[in-house]
Amino acid sequence: MRSKFSLARTLALALVAIGTVACVSSETFAANRTWTPVTSGSTAARWGTASVYAANWSGGITNPTAADSAIFNANSARQITPILNNLLPIGDINVTGSGNVTFLNTTGARIVISGNGGAPNVGVNVTGAGNAIFNGNTVVNAPQMTFQATGAGQMIFGGGGLDLQGNYLKVVGNATQSSLGSSTANATYEAVSGVQTLTFDSTLGVNVNVVVNGGTVSGDGTSDSSLTVSGGDYVGGGTYKNVVSSSGSIQLLANETLSTTSFTQSAGGELMINVNDDLSSATVNGNYQLGGAFELDANNLGTNLYSAGTTWGLFSGVNYTAGSPSPVNGSSNFSVFAMSPSSSSSPYYGPFTRFGQEWYSPVATDGTYLVFQAATGNLVVVPEPSTMVFAGLGVAMSGWTMWKKRRLSKLLAAKAG
Repeated sequence: MRSKFSLARTLALALVAIGTVACVSSETFAANRTWTPVTSGSTAARWGTASVYAANWSGGITNPTAADSAIFNANSARQITPILNNLLPIGDINVTGSGNVTFLNTTGARIVISGNGGAPNVGVNVTGAGNAIFNGNTVVNAPQMTFQATGAGQMIFGGGGLDLQGNYLKVVGNATQSSLGSSTANATYEAVSGVQTLTFDSTLGVNVNVVVNGGTVSGDGTSDSSLTVSGGDYVGGGTYKNVVSSSGSIQLLANETLSTTSFTQSAGGELMINVNDDLSSATVNGNYQLGGAFELDANNLGTNLYSAGTTWGLFSGVNYTAGSPSPVNGSSNFSVFAMSPSSSSSPYYGPFTRFGQEWYSPVATDGTYLVFQAATGNLVVVPEPSTMVFAGLGVAMSGWTMWKKRRLSKLLAAKAG
């Protein structure tokens, strides 16, 4: 009996040992693979899946797999050509050095990034002064992934697009996404820091939810995309299905329009709108619930004064929702209305004061005020309040005099009858 148990135990240990060796062997395939391209011939500087292209990688034995880290170290401009109709798997891409590394995909070539499996799961890592430039289709192939540029360089995606494939991508540092999209619905792009530009590519698909948690982000949006600003700054207009501003700011330059079917700005959000001397301004269109802070960028007005009745249409295309604006419900109106510090030369500069649905600037030297009329969405120059009061009294006196004359005429007609 003992011999049988000993034999069984020996076999079990052997199987465990074999399994351990198998695991170690499989892990050996996950490695750092450095790009060391051959300089001549048909395979020079080309990334493909056929074995002939393995010579461009350190070791020259096999091409990288989805578990490998690809390292591109360049102190001068370097070009890599991903090959026609290849799905090129890689774990993560690391760009170091001071030179730009450009991936020039041929038709049908796709770089499929699965990440390094860490926390965070990094897919692209730029650590030097050079840029990582992807001129071709690049695919995010993991539910959650981080692209980061921690040095002076940035990540640039264009020419075929960055396809999120319905996944969640967090981007840290400077990035230009000139062809962003998702072939699968409900993808999310989160900007964490740096300066980032987002331009959507309708050929890839839409439904990309943009989340701004930090940095400065600009974009164009699509009617199927949503925008959430919970930190940092979103600069520029665009078209979005839904916009939520809970913190940070949304800044619209003159002649830019932010269009949405639903815009909700809560107490921590801020909206900045730019106005020009020629009466052009940024505008907001869509269903809008007021809230939080409003900042008027009137820097372009300089020291100019404007005659009563001058009007800028800021919210002329807005349909107010949730009962806003309301003269008695402070939560449905802006909590603060002010000019930006860059507008300090304006004669209307200073804290605005709220009266019902309207916000009044300090009085200018000519006795006029800038007034934001929430009910109309317009910014209007009005005469001093005393002038408006007397004008109102004049209308009232005129009406009373007409009523008195009509009453007297009726009395005389009755006596004559």
